[in-house]
Amino acid sequence: MKRLKSWWHYKISVSDPPIITLEGLYPLLLLGLLSLLAFLFHMIRIQFNEAVDFSLDWNLFLSWIPLLIAYITSILSKRFGPIPILVGILSVVWLAFFPNAPYMITDLVHLTVDFERNLTWHDIIMLFYYAQVSLINGLVSLYWIHRTWQRTYGKTAGLTLLLISLPLAGFGVYLGRIRRWNSWDILHDPIELLKNILASALDRTAVLLSFEFALMLGMLYLVLWLLLRFRIRNVRR
Repeated sequence: MKRLKSWWHYKISVSDPPIITLEGLYPLLLLGLLSLLAFLFHMIRIQFNEAVDFSLDWNLFLSWIPLLIAYITSILSKRFGPIPILVGILSVVWLAFFPNAPYMITDLVHLTVDFERNLTWHDIIMLFYYAQVSLINGLVSLYWIHRTWQRTYGKTAGLTLLLISLPLAGFGVYLGRIRRWNSWDILHDPIELLKNILASALDRTAVLLSFEFALMLGMLYLVLWLLLRFRIRNVRR
């Protein structure tokens, strides 16, 4: 037990105080385990002798990018104090990849419903699990980046940036699912992407999707925030 406790507080340190501890990596380790379990569903699906769509794994991987960016931004701001310019740059990069997390919800459109087939039920569970883990990655990254905004720019600015990021995430899902753009197209073809953004700004589907995703993410994030803050207060007492 003592050895486990010593490992739990193990420090990866190039400075004092340390930048990273094993305890600080715990959320990433847990989310990594959830992501690895997703591959089990593909192994089961192979038993149905059906083609496997590995785009699910790719999309799940993409949901890790905003999570890691938010994590790095958070630990840097905690270690080095307010660094508004660096936090601003990393926040823009985070926002470019953040829509990849809730995007997996739209993969449910690939379902082929035939209630007499076992494959239908497997695919429902598999797609839901992938979407759930991806969404959890996104919500945790949102929590970390929001806390960083609060530390760096103040609570009011942090809340404002949070409320702006939610509909922008929905709009990003629209660009990915309907317009078929990717996050890295910002560098690959920025002019054409900008044209599509301007053309889509008043599109009814884009506006509706942005609003509904903002509402969904906002409600889920509120629940996550309340649960975490309530737990922190109880622990401190």
